[in-house]
Amino acid sequence: MPKRCVSLLVLLLLAGCTRAPLRISPTAEPTTAPPAFVSAPAEVAIPQLIAAEREASRSGDLALLAQLWAPDARIVDTRGSADPGDDFVWPSRNAILDRYAVAVFPVPPPALDEPPKPTLSIQGNQVQAINGHDNWLFVNTGGRWWIAELRY
Repeated sequence: MPKRCVSLLVLLLLAGCTRAPLRISPTAEPTTAPPAFVSAPAEVAIPQLIAAEREASRSGDLALLAQLWAPDARIVDTRGSADPGDDFVWPSRNAILDRYAVAVFPVPPPALDEPPKPTLSIQGNQVQAINGHDNWLFVNTGGRWWIAELRY
């Protein structure tokens, strides 16, 4: 019995020495001015939005990312299947910014080899864009373009 008590005491002591993970709380509201290109026509703005998202994800620029993503935007990880039942969804700008801070910034994506040349399907104030394996949705509200959805 004494060995068990000592083992339990050592285990509790060691558990108390571990550090709690940092909780990163990005702001939901943009804190910087939007880039000028977000007000350009879709054919100009969309490739630049895709490039800016990639560069901000590489450099850890949460302020710029907050300026690119719409408040009700979402990211959908389809997990490589057509079954929506296994999709993982980040349902808002807050969740998306948390995703960047926790999962993307520690292991950033590679730089783009060349400027994006997405295939665009423009329908009023919405644009569907396909760039490689990524499917994007952009919306124009308030006189500017926002990223509304990324599906990969």
